[in-house]
Amino acid sequence: SSGINAEYGHVESRVREELIQLGVLDDSEGESEDEVLSELLSKQQELRDLVEYNRTQLGLLYDTALMHMKQQDIRHKIDEIDEEVCDTYRNFMLKKHKKIPYNKKEKDQANKLLQNREELNKMLMENSFLT
Repeated sequence: SSGINAEYGHVESRVREELIQLGVLDDSEGESEDEVLSELLSKQQELRDLVEYNRTQLGLLYDTALMHMKQQDIRHKIDEIDEEVCDTYRNFMLKKHKKIPYNKKEKDQANKLLQNREELNKMLMENSFLT
């Protein structure tokens, strides 16, 4: 492939020389084409740099989005547990008002809910410090 490119470059320069000798091309046209080529190569490099920068930024945004989705999921689970805690509290208050004793299963369930909520809050706080 590089041999073909070298041969093409050689043919191009020979054709250019012959066109200059025939008076079809001016010698200064090659310089302006070189300036255009140089500018194009410069802009191409700028675009490559920009593409690399954009890829890096996209990766960072993707990671941030995943983290926020995880936080949102944890918050949703906390909201669900909060609802259950409120229902459990209302049931406890109702039983207290009616002077009905709580059973061990209800107490264990309430403690389990509170423990789960505390664990989720810890996870949320740990995940928040990553930002």
